[in-house]
Amino acid sequence: MLEEKDTYTVAELYEELDITLVELGQLSGLNEVTIARIRDGKPTRRVSVNKLLTAFSQVYDRPLSLRNVTGINVQVNKRMEKKAKKSDKTAA
Repeated sequence: MLEEKDTYTVAELYEELDITLVELGQLSGLNEVTIARIRDGKPTRRVSVNKLLTAFSQVYDRPLSLRNVTGINVQVNKRMEKKAKKSDKTAA
């Protein structure tokens, strides 16, 4: 059982999991490859991370988000970065 605390690592969430990755995939709406990529620290889209954290929240019956879970590598949106840089140059 997962101990109650302020912050968790993604590794802890996987270690204490009492369902299979297949079941976690069904619950989150993600395939097992994506779930394994997140577990392994690979860059992952924000929408996928949110789906997984929602599923973990259901499994552990507590609110989990990027605010209280560490060790997740959220992929940087390159298009948004370029847009922000152009805006900065235009404003200057």
